[in-house]
Amino acid sequence: MTVASHLVLLILTSQFLLPGQVKSDSLSSLLASPREDSAEWHRNVGRAYYVMGKIEPTLKHLQQAIRLDPTNEQLYLDLGQVLAENNAREAVVVVFEAAQRTLPDSFRIQSALGVAYLTVRNYGRAKETFTGLIRSKPEYELGYQLLAECYDITQDWKNSATVAKRLRELNPKNSNGWYYGASAEFAIRRLNGEELQTATSLARRAVELAPSDWRTHLLLGKLLAESHQDGEAVASLKKSIALHREDPKTYYILGRTLKRLGRLEESAAAFKSYEEIRKNHAARQRSLLVHIK
Repeated sequence: MTVASHLVLLILTSQFLLPGQVKSDSLSSLLASPREDSAEWHRNVGRAYYVMGKIEPTLKHLQQAIRLDPTNEQLYLDLGQVLAENNAREAVVVVFEAAQRTLPDSFRIQSALGVAYLTVRNYGRAKETFTGLIRSKPEYELGYQLLAECYDITQDWKNSATVAKRLRELNPKNSNGWYYGASAEFAIRRLNGEELQTATSLARRAVELAPSDWRTHLLLGKLLAESHQDGEAVASLKKSIALHREDPKTYYILGRTLKRLGRLEESAAAFKSYEEIRKNHAARQRSLLVHIK
């Protein structure tokens, strides 16, 4: 799901484990000087286990850290990040629901809970959560971004367009306002058989503001392909693939577009990649079954 891959870790910025932050040999030194009553010690031990790929002791120590310091929002975000990375979606919901009860005024926790609802497809609760964020903090940019994502997923294009417009007004340099606006405009105009110039213009602006976001290039490529601007569409789709090679639909659209251009060998290669990635997608999805105590 887009949300799980694009928002959970990127937007919430839990930063449980940054590159080079914990060395693989640090566990022995931590265990040599145990501090069982310290939440920070348990967090560091959990991080050290995580470097080693040992998820069960990681979760054990992170949960103990929360018990010792239950008002520390970062600890909940740490635990949520580990669970999210292992596709334990229901457990993520449990963690952030508990966190919200303890920290009802934390915007980061509420944002994380809304995202968790999205990942389990509880769209009603997600909308309630994000709408509540905006109501209590009208200038909360992330709240609008998350609500736009929710409307985009549920194909509520009218509301998606409205929220995206508000996000652009709030911060015209936030590419997401342009991206979600383009996505909604594309869907609405396509359903009505209308021209796509406005949607394409919005998507181009999103690309300008976020050239390293593969989604913006994919959306622009889809729009250009739909308008039969095939040469430029191919360039956008290839840029999307260069940034993110694991999305099967990008290869599918690329294959169709190349076929229209008569580039049959390239088209066949794109369709082959589409089939391989689609076939292997389920195998790459790990599901961690855990019991949160």
